[in-house]
Amino acid sequence: MEKVPLLDNITLFLNDKPSVYGLRQKAKQALEKTNYPTLKTEAWKYTNIKPILSSNLKINTENHQCSCNCNCCHHNNSSHIEISFCNGKLHIEEYNLPKGLNITSLPEILYEGEYKQYLFNSFNLEEHPFAALNGAYLEQGICIYAEKDTNISQPIYIKYKQSDSDGYQINIHNLIVLEKNAHLEVFEQFYSDKENKYLTNIVNEIYLKPNSQLYHYKKQNESANSYHIALNCVKIQNKASYKQYYLANGAKICRQETNVQLEQANASAEIYSAYKAKKDCLNDITTNINHLQPETYSNQYAKAVLESDSSAVFQGKIHIAPLAIKTEGHQLHKAIYLSDNAELNCKPELEIFADDVKCSHGASCGEIDKEQLFYLTSRGITKTEAVKLLTEAHLNEIVSLIPNEEIQTEMHF
Repeated sequence: MEKVPLLDNITLFLNDKPSVYGLRQKAKQALEKTNYPTLKTEAWKYTNIKPILSSNLKINTENHQCSCNCNCCHHNNSSHIEISFCNGKLHIEEYNLPKGLNITSLPEILYEGEYKQYLFNSFNLEEHPFAALNGAYLEQGICIYAEKDTNISQPIYIKYKQSDSDGYQINIHNLIVLEKNAHLEVFEQFYSDKENKYLTNIVNEIYLKPNSQLYHYKKQNESANSYHIALNCVKIQNKASYKQYYLANGAKICRQETNVQLEQANASAEIYSAYKAKKDCLNDITTNINHLQPETYSNQYAKAVLESDSSAVFQGKIHIAPLAIKTEGHQLHKAIYLSDNAELNCKPELEIFADDVKCSHGASCGEIDKEQLFYLTSRGITKTEAVKLLTEAHLNEIVSLIPNEEIQTEMHF
Protein backbone atom coordinates (compact mmCIF):
# COMPACT_ATOMS: atom_id res chain seq x y z
CA MET A 1 0.00 0.00 0.00
CA GLU A 2 1.25 3.46 -0.88
CA LYS A 3 2.44 5.44 2.12
CA VAL A 4 -0.02 8.10 3.24
CA PRO A 5 1.64 11.49 3.94
CA LEU A 6 1.78 12.69 7.56
CA LEU A 7 0.78 9.22 8.79
CA ASP A 8 3.45 7.21 10.61
CA ASN A 9 3.48 4.16 12.84
CA ILE A 10 4.53 5.66 16.16
CA THR A 11 4.18 4.82 19.83
CA LEU A 12 1.79 7.15 21.63
CA PHE A 13 1.05 7.51 25.32
CA LEU A 14 -2.30 5.69 25.15
CA ASN A 15 -1.21 2.79 22.92
CA ASP A 16 -1.73 0.29 25.76
CA LYS A 17 -5.50 0.85 25.82
CA PRO A 18 -7.31 -1.56 23.43
CA SER A 19 -10.36 0.66 22.95
CA VAL A 20 -8.13 3.63 22.08
CA TYR A 21 -6.18 1.48 19.66
CA GLY A 22 -9.50 0.50 18.03
CA LEU A 23 -10.54 4.13 17.54
CA ARG A 24 -7.15 5.02 16.08
CA GLN A 25 -7.21 2.05 13.72
CA LYS A 26 -10.70 3.00 12.54
CA ALA A 27 -9.49 6.51 11.69
CA LYS A 28 -6.24 5.30 10.13
CA GLN A 29 -8.06 2.81 7.90
CA ALA A 30 -10.49 5.51 6.77
CA LEU A 31 -7.59 7.77 5.78
CA GLU A 32 -5.75 4.96 3.99
CA LYS A 33 -8.94 4.12 2.09
CA THR A 34 -9.79 7.63 0.91
CA ASN A 35 -6.42 9.41 1.13
CA TYR A 36 -6.33 13.21 1.09
CA PRO A 37 -8.55 15.41 -1.11
CA THR A 38 -7.26 16.82 -4.37
CA LEU A 39 -8.38 19.73 -6.52
CA LYS A 40 -10.77 17.24 -8.15
CA THR A 41 -12.55 16.77 -4.81
CA GLU A 42 -15.57 19.08 -4.92
CA ALA A 43 -15.34 20.29 -1.32
CA TRP A 44 -11.62 21.08 -1.75
CA LYS A 45 -11.52 22.20 -5.40
CA TYR A 46 -10.19 25.67 -4.54
CA THR A 47 -7.75 24.69 -1.78
CA ASN A 48 -4.47 23.08 -2.77
CA ILE A 49 -3.10 21.12 0.19
CA LYS A 50 0.05 19.81 -1.54
CA PRO A 51 2.30 22.14 0.50
CA ILE A 52 0.94 20.55 3.69
CA LEU A 53 1.38 16.99 2.45
CA SER A 54 4.94 17.60 1.26
CA SER A 55 6.04 19.29 4.49
CA ASN A 56 6.99 16.00 6.22
CA LEU A 57 5.64 17.18 9.58
CA LYS A 58 6.21 14.76 12.46
CA ILE A 59 4.48 13.95 15.75
CA ASN A 60 6.14 15.02 19.00
CA THR A 61 6.05 11.94 21.24
CA GLU A 62 8.44 13.17 23.92
CA ASN A 63 5.70 14.08 26.39
CA HIS A 64 1.96 13.52 26.56
CA GLN A 65 1.44 16.77 28.44
CA CYS A 66 3.24 20.09 28.61
CA SER A 67 6.19 20.09 30.99
CA CYS A 68 7.97 23.28 29.91
CA ASN A 69 8.37 26.47 31.91
CA CYS A 70 6.52 28.58 29.38
CA ASN A 71 4.36 30.46 31.90
CA CYS A 72 1.47 30.45 29.45
CA CYS A 73 -1.10 29.57 32.10
CA HIS A 74 -2.67 32.49 33.91
CA HIS A 75 -5.60 31.43 36.05
CA ASN A 76 -5.71 34.52 38.23
CA ASN A 77 -8.39 36.18 36.10
CA SER A 78 -11.71 35.45 37.74
CA SER A 79 -13.61 36.72 34.71
CA HIS A 80 -12.95 33.50 32.79
CA ILE A 81 -11.74 29.90 33.03
CA GLU A 82 -8.51 29.23 31.14
CA ILE A 83 -7.27 26.02 29.50
CA SER A 84 -3.90 25.98 27.75
CA PHE A 85 -2.20 23.84 25.12
CA CYS A 86 1.49 24.57 24.53
CA ASN A 87 2.97 23.16 21.32
CA GLY A 88 0.03 20.77 21.15
CA LYS A 89 0.39 19.47 24.71
CA LEU A 90 -2.23 20.09 27.39
CA HIS A 91 -1.33 21.78 30.65
CA ILE A 92 -2.84 19.54 33.31
CA GLU A 93 -4.39 21.85 35.88
CA GLU A 94 -6.68 21.67 38.88
CA TYR A 95 -9.55 23.91 37.82
CA ASN A 96 -11.78 25.69 40.28
CA LEU A 97 -14.97 25.11 38.33
CA PRO A 98 -18.51 26.32 39.01
CA LYS A 99 -21.12 23.76 39.92
CA GLY A 100 -22.47 21.84 36.95
CA LEU A 101 -19.37 22.26 34.75
CA ASN A 102 -16.86 19.46 34.15
CA ILE A 103 -13.60 19.74 32.20
CA THR A 104 -11.78 16.47 31.54
CA SER A 105 -8.63 15.70 29.56
CA LEU A 106 -9.04 13.39 26.56
CA PRO A 107 -6.89 10.59 28.08
CA GLU A 108 -9.24 10.50 31.08
CA ILE A 109 -12.24 10.26 28.75
CA LEU A 110 -10.66 7.45 26.78
CA TYR A 111 -9.78 5.46 29.90
CA GLU A 112 -13.00 5.99 31.83
CA GLY A 113 -15.30 5.82 28.82
CA GLU A 114 -17.96 8.15 30.23
CA TYR A 115 -18.01 10.47 27.20
CA LYS A 116 -16.47 8.15 24.63
CA GLN A 117 -19.88 7.61 23.03
CA TYR A 118 -19.55 11.07 21.47
CA LEU A 119 -16.21 10.46 19.71
CA PHE A 120 -16.46 10.16 15.91
CA ASN A 121 -20.25 10.28 16.22
CA SER A 122 -20.91 13.64 14.54
CA PHE A 123 -19.19 13.06 11.18
CA ASN A 124 -18.06 10.41 8.73
CA LEU A 125 -14.30 9.80 8.90
CA GLU A 126 -14.12 8.91 5.22
CA GLU A 127 -15.57 12.31 4.27
CA HIS A 128 -13.06 14.26 6.37
CA PRO A 129 -9.49 13.02 5.79
CA PHE A 130 -7.80 15.52 8.11
CA ALA A 131 -10.23 14.53 10.87
CA ALA A 132 -9.22 10.93 10.17
CA LEU A 133 -5.56 11.98 10.50
CA ASN A 134 -6.52 13.63 13.78
CA GLY A 135 -8.16 10.39 14.92
CA ALA A 136 -5.18 8.26 13.97
CA TYR A 137 -3.14 10.21 16.54
CA LEU A 138 -5.98 10.47 19.06
CA GLU A 139 -4.45 11.57 22.36
CA GLN A 140 -4.64 15.33 22.94
CA GLY A 141 -7.83 17.22 23.74
CA ILE A 142 -10.43 18.03 26.34
CA CYS A 143 -14.08 17.37 27.11
CA ILE A 144 -16.23 20.26 28.33
CA TYR A 145 -19.49 19.03 29.84
CA ALA A 146 -22.27 21.28 31.16
CA GLU A 147 -24.94 19.57 33.22
CA LYS A 148 -28.69 20.10 32.90
CA ASP A 149 -29.95 23.61 33.85
CA THR A 150 -26.40 24.96 34.17
CA ASN A 151 -25.78 28.61 33.27
CA ILE A 152 -22.03 29.28 33.33
CA SER A 153 -21.32 33.01 33.55
CA GLN A 154 -17.55 32.66 33.08
CA PRO A 155 -16.41 32.06 29.49
CA ILE A 156 -13.96 29.21 28.92
CA TYR A 157 -10.78 30.37 27.17
CA ILE A 158 -8.87 27.65 25.32
CA LYS A 159 -5.42 28.94 24.36
CA TYR A 160 -3.29 27.12 21.79
CA LYS A 161 0.24 28.53 21.83
CA GLN A 162 2.91 27.43 19.34
CA SER A 163 6.48 28.39 20.17
CA ASP A 164 8.65 25.27 19.73
CA SER A 165 6.49 23.39 17.25
CA ASP A 166 8.62 23.88 14.13
CA GLY A 167 8.39 20.76 11.93
CA TYR A 168 5.51 19.18 13.87
CA GLN A 169 1.84 18.44 13.34
CA ILE A 170 -0.53 19.23 16.21
CA ASN A 171 -3.66 17.05 16.43
CA ILE A 172 -6.23 18.02 19.08
CA HIS A 173 -9.72 16.54 19.47
CA ASN A 174 -12.24 18.28 21.73
CA LEU A 175 -15.75 17.40 22.88
CA ILE A 176 -18.29 19.98 24.02
CA VAL A 177 -21.56 18.64 25.42
CA LEU A 178 -24.37 20.82 26.80
CA GLU A 179 -27.27 19.11 28.46
CA LYS A 180 -30.84 20.47 28.48
CA ASN A 181 -31.12 24.19 29.39
CA ALA A 182 -27.34 24.62 29.74
CA HIS A 183 -25.66 27.87 28.63
CA LEU A 184 -21.95 28.31 27.93
CA GLU A 185 -19.35 30.47 26.14
CA VAL A 186 -16.12 29.03 24.68
CA PHE A 187 -13.31 31.18 23.23
CA GLU A 188 -10.55 29.44 21.23
CA GLN A 189 -7.34 31.43 20.68
CA PHE A 190 -4.61 30.21 18.31
CA TYR A 191 -1.32 32.08 18.23
CA SER A 192 2.44 31.73 17.77
CA ASP A 193 5.36 33.85 18.96
CA LYS A 194 7.63 32.54 16.19
CA GLU A 195 7.35 32.15 12.40
CA ASN A 196 7.49 28.35 12.59
CA LYS A 197 6.22 25.83 10.06
CA TYR A 198 3.71 23.43 11.61
CA LEU A 199 0.19 22.04 11.13
CA THR A 200 -2.59 22.72 13.61
CA ASN A 201 -5.29 20.08 13.01
CA ILE A 202 -8.33 20.63 15.24
CA VAL A 203 -11.58 18.68 15.54
CA ASN A 204 -14.42 19.95 17.74
CA GLU A 205 -17.45 17.70 18.22
CA ILE A 206 -20.30 19.70 19.75
CA TYR A 207 -23.60 18.33 21.08
CA LEU A 208 -26.37 20.69 22.14
CA LYS A 209 -29.35 19.15 23.93
CA PRO A 210 -32.84 20.79 24.03
CA ASN A 211 -32.95 24.50 24.88
CA SER A 212 -29.20 24.75 25.43
CA GLN A 213 -27.09 27.60 24.06
CA LEU A 214 -23.43 27.78 23.06
CA TYR A 215 -21.50 30.88 22.02
CA HIS A 216 -18.37 29.70 20.23
CA TYR A 217 -15.67 32.33 19.58
CA LYS A 218 -12.44 31.69 17.70
CA LYS A 219 -9.43 33.87 16.87
CA GLN A 220 -6.76 32.39 14.60
CA ASN A 221 -3.56 34.44 14.47
CA GLU A 222 -0.86 31.85 13.79
CA SER A 223 2.51 31.90 12.08
CA ALA A 224 2.49 32.99 8.43
CA ASN A 225 4.44 29.79 7.67
CA SER A 226 2.00 27.47 9.42
CA TYR A 227 -1.05 25.49 8.29
CA HIS A 228 -4.38 25.44 10.08
CA ILE A 229 -7.15 22.89 9.44
CA ALA A 230 -10.24 22.90 11.67
CA LEU A 231 -13.45 20.88 11.61
CA ASN A 232 -16.40 21.85 13.80
CA CYS A 233 -19.28 19.35 13.82
CA VAL A 234 -22.40 20.49 15.66
CA LYS A 235 -25.56 18.53 16.45
CA ILE A 236 -28.43 20.71 17.68
CA GLN A 237 -31.68 19.54 19.25
CA ASN A 238 -35.06 21.17 19.95
CA LYS A 239 -34.89 24.94 20.68
CA ALA A 240 -31.12 24.80 21.18
CA SER A 241 -28.91 27.42 19.53
CA TYR A 242 -25.31 27.64 18.35
CA LYS A 243 -23.59 30.96 17.59
CA GLN A 244 -20.09 30.99 16.13
CA TYR A 245 -17.90 34.09 15.74
CA TYR A 246 -14.69 33.43 13.79
CA LEU A 247 -11.78 35.75 13.08
CA ALA A 248 -8.73 34.73 11.01
CA ASN A 249 -5.57 36.72 10.45
CA GLY A 250 -2.79 34.17 10.02
CA ALA A 251 -1.45 30.88 8.58
CA LYS A 252 -0.14 30.05 5.11
CA ILE A 253 -3.13 27.81 4.45
CA CYS A 254 -6.15 28.05 6.72
CA ARG A 255 -9.40 26.11 6.39
CA GLN A 256 -12.28 26.52 8.84
CA GLU A 257 -15.02 24.00 8.15
CA THR A 258 -18.28 23.87 10.10
CA ASN A 259 -20.93 21.19 9.65
CA VAL A 260 -24.23 21.71 11.44
CA GLN A 261 -27.11 19.28 11.89
CA LEU A 262 -30.34 21.01 12.96
CA GLU A 263 -31.83 17.76 14.17
CA GLN A 264 -35.04 18.88 15.85
CA ALA A 265 -37.67 21.60 15.48
CA ASN A 266 -36.78 25.19 16.39
CA ALA A 267 -33.04 24.51 16.47
CA SER A 268 -30.89 27.40 15.22
CA ALA A 269 -27.32 28.14 14.10
CA GLU A 270 -25.60 31.42 13.29
CA ILE A 271 -22.07 31.67 11.88
CA TYR A 272 -20.29 35.02 11.61
CA SER A 273 -16.81 35.22 10.06
CA ALA A 274 -14.24 37.94 9.44
CA TYR A 275 -10.91 37.14 7.82
CA LYS A 276 -7.92 38.75 6.16
CA ALA A 277 -6.17 36.84 3.37
CA LYS A 278 -2.55 37.98 3.42
CA LYS A 279 0.07 37.97 0.67
CA ASP A 280 0.84 34.45 -0.62
CA CYS A 281 -1.68 32.95 1.83
CA LEU A 282 -4.97 31.11 1.38
CA ASN A 283 -7.99 31.38 3.68
CA ASP A 284 -10.86 28.92 3.25
CA ILE A 285 -14.23 29.05 5.01
CA THR A 286 -16.52 26.11 4.30
CA THR A 287 -19.92 25.59 5.93
CA ASN A 288 -22.59 22.96 5.53
CA ILE A 289 -25.86 23.51 7.38
CA ASN A 290 -28.51 20.80 7.27
CA HIS A 291 -32.08 21.75 8.18
CA LEU A 292 -33.65 18.40 9.01
CA GLN A 293 -36.83 19.36 10.88
CA PRO A 294 -39.53 22.09 10.72
CA GLU A 295 -39.08 25.69 11.85
CA THR A 296 -35.30 25.63 12.08
CA TYR A 297 -33.17 28.73 11.46
CA SER A 298 -29.67 29.48 10.18
CA ASN A 299 -27.71 32.56 9.19
CA GLN A 300 -24.19 32.87 7.75
CA TYR A 301 -22.49 36.23 7.34
CA ALA A 302 -18.85 36.60 6.30
CA LYS A 303 -16.63 39.60 5.52
CA ALA A 304 -13.18 39.43 3.96
CA VAL A 305 -10.19 41.57 3.01
CA LEU A 306 -7.83 40.24 0.34
CA GLU A 307 -4.31 41.57 0.07
CA SER A 308 -2.08 41.35 -3.02
CA ASP A 309 -1.33 37.79 -4.24
CA SER A 310 -3.69 36.27 -1.69
CA SER A 311 -6.44 33.69 -2.14
CA ALA A 312 -9.75 33.15 -0.36
CA VAL A 313 -12.51 30.57 -0.52
CA PHE A 314 -16.06 30.80 0.77
CA GLN A 315 -18.28 27.75 0.36
CA GLY A 316 -21.59 28.05 2.15
CA LYS A 317 -24.18 25.32 1.72
CA ILE A 318 -27.73 25.24 3.07
CA HIS A 319 -29.65 21.97 2.76
CA ILE A 320 -33.40 21.95 3.44
CA ALA A 321 -34.68 18.39 3.96
CA PRO A 322 -38.22 17.38 2.88
CA LEU A 323 -39.54 17.56 6.47
CA ALA A 324 -38.06 21.00 7.16
CA ILE A 325 -41.10 23.16 6.36
CA LYS A 326 -41.31 26.74 7.69
CA THR A 327 -37.52 26.84 7.81
CA GLU A 328 -35.39 29.93 7.32
CA GLY A 329 -31.80 29.93 6.05
CA HIS A 330 -29.61 32.82 4.87
CA GLN A 331 -26.01 33.46 3.86
CA LEU A 332 -24.06 36.50 2.69
CA HIS A 333 -20.38 37.13 1.88
CA LYS A 334 -18.80 40.57 1.34
CA ALA A 335 -15.19 41.06 0.25
CA ILE A 336 -12.83 43.97 -0.34
CA TYR A 337 -9.93 43.59 -2.76
CA LEU A 338 -6.74 45.55 -2.04
CA SER A 339 -5.17 44.39 -5.31
CA ASP A 340 -6.14 43.04 -8.73
CA ASN A 341 -3.80 40.12 -7.99
CA ALA A 342 -6.04 38.74 -5.25
CA GLU A 343 -8.33 35.78 -5.94
CA LEU A 344 -11.68 34.90 -4.37
CA ASN A 345 -13.65 31.74 -5.08
CA CYS A 346 -17.17 32.10 -3.71
CA LYS A 347 -19.61 29.20 -3.98
CA PRO A 348 -22.94 29.69 -2.19
CA GLU A 349 -25.33 26.73 -2.45
CA LEU A 350 -28.99 26.11 -1.69
CA GLU A 351 -30.60 22.66 -1.74
CA ILE A 352 -34.31 22.95 -1.05
CA PHE A 353 -36.57 19.90 -0.83
CA ALA A 354 -39.43 21.42 1.19
CA ASP A 355 -42.18 23.99 0.63
CA ASP A 356 -42.95 27.09 2.68
CA VAL A 357 -39.36 28.10 3.43
CA LYS A 358 -37.40 31.37 3.38
CA CYS A 359 -33.89 31.13 1.97
CA SER A 360 -31.40 33.57 0.49
CA HIS A 361 -27.76 33.78 -0.51
CA GLY A 362 -25.62 36.56 -1.85
CA ALA A 363 -22.07 37.74 -2.43
CA SER A 364 -20.41 41.05 -3.23
CA CYS A 365 -16.86 42.19 -3.86
CA GLY A 366 -15.12 45.42 -4.73
CA GLU A 367 -12.37 47.88 -3.96
CA ILE A 368 -12.11 50.32 -1.07
CA ASP A 369 -14.50 53.25 -1.48
CA LYS A 370 -12.44 55.96 -3.17
CA GLU A 371 -14.50 58.78 -1.66
CA GLN A 372 -13.92 57.48 1.85
CA LEU A 373 -10.22 57.06 1.12
CA PHE A 374 -9.98 60.62 -0.25
CA TYR A 375 -11.85 61.98 2.78
CA LEU A 376 -9.34 60.43 5.20
CA THR A 377 -6.20 61.35 3.23
CA SER A 378 -7.41 64.93 2.77
CA ARG A 379 -7.37 65.25 6.55
CA GLY A 380 -3.71 64.41 6.95
CA ILE A 381 -3.98 60.63 7.31
CA THR A 382 -1.50 58.70 5.18
CA LYS A 383 -2.91 56.42 2.50
CA THR A 384 -1.49 53.34 4.24
CA GLU A 385 -3.14 54.25 7.52
CA ALA A 386 -6.40 55.18 5.77
CA VAL A 387 -6.53 51.78 4.06
CA LYS A 388 -5.89 50.12 7.41
CA LEU A 389 -8.70 52.06 9.06
CA LEU A 390 -11.21 51.27 6.31
CA THR A 391 -10.39 47.56 6.10
CA GLU A 392 -10.53 47.15 9.86
CA ALA A 393 -13.88 48.91 9.95
CA HIS A 394 -15.12 46.52 7.27
CA LEU A 395 -14.07 43.45 9.28
CA ASN A 396 -14.96 44.74 12.71
CA GLU A 397 -18.62 44.90 11.77
CA ILE A 398 -18.60 41.17 12.47
CA VAL A 399 -16.71 41.65 15.73
CA SER A 400 -19.26 44.25 16.87
CA LEU A 401 -21.94 41.53 16.81
CA ILE A 402 -20.24 39.67 19.70
CA PRO A 403 -22.38 40.08 22.83
CA ASN A 404 -19.55 39.58 25.35
CA GLU A 405 -17.71 42.91 25.64
CA GLU A 406 -14.49 41.45 27.04
CA ILE A 407 -14.21 38.93 24.20
CA GLN A 408 -15.25 41.54 21.66
CA THR A 409 -12.28 43.68 22.74
CA GLU A 410 -9.88 40.74 22.31
CA MET A 411 -11.31 39.83 18.90
CA HIS A 412 -10.74 43.21 17.23
CA PHE A 413 -8.23 43.36 14.38
